[in-house]
Amino acid sequence: MSETAQYRAELLARLRNATDDLAWAVRGVTEAGARYKPSPEEWSIHEHLSHVRDMEEHVYLPLLRWATVPDMLEPKEYSRHAWHQQRYRPDEPLRSILDDLLRMRDEELTIFRQLTDYDWTRYRTDTRWGPLTCQWIAEVMYRHTLDHLQCIMGLLQDLHLAALAPGSAVVGGYIGGEEGR
Repeated sequence: MSETAQYRAELLARLRNATDDLAWAVRGVTEAGARYKPSPEEWSIHEHLSHVRDMEEHVYLPLLRWATVPDMLEPKEYSRHAWHQQRYRPDEPLRSILDDLLRMRDEELTIFRQLTDYDWTRYRTDTRWGPLTCQWIAEVMYRHTLDHLQCIMGLLQDLHLAALAPGSAVVGGYIGGEEGR
């Protein structure tokens, strides 16, 4: 196995594990917990998971298809604001969002595993997304998943502390002692 193939296999395993970690993190989260926000400007668990799914659907999977399938159309520009205003469905069950995400991730991983070393590292400059390779797409997918997993875990910590001692924890604010210390 080449070093490139080994790196690809390891990165894809990490991407699979990070996706499984998302599923693990949101398992058992109540509807109220999924919608909790530390402040009105921040996102809830529901919004984070929905955004990850939306990026897979509208950016990463189309970009991967474009990079690997001849004559595939390049994905359109992406706007978080447009997603939140036009496609975000606050009443959608977390399970539905997660099922969509897992289905797309399985398709992406299948495509990535079928690539040759050449296709994995082929440098593309004919894109509005800037120079890229399939390796770059996988790395940015992994990083994006980890970024939102970290945010979801922070929200879960707030929820868990509030459930244990709701009178002493200031959820989303200073937790663990007197404010101003």
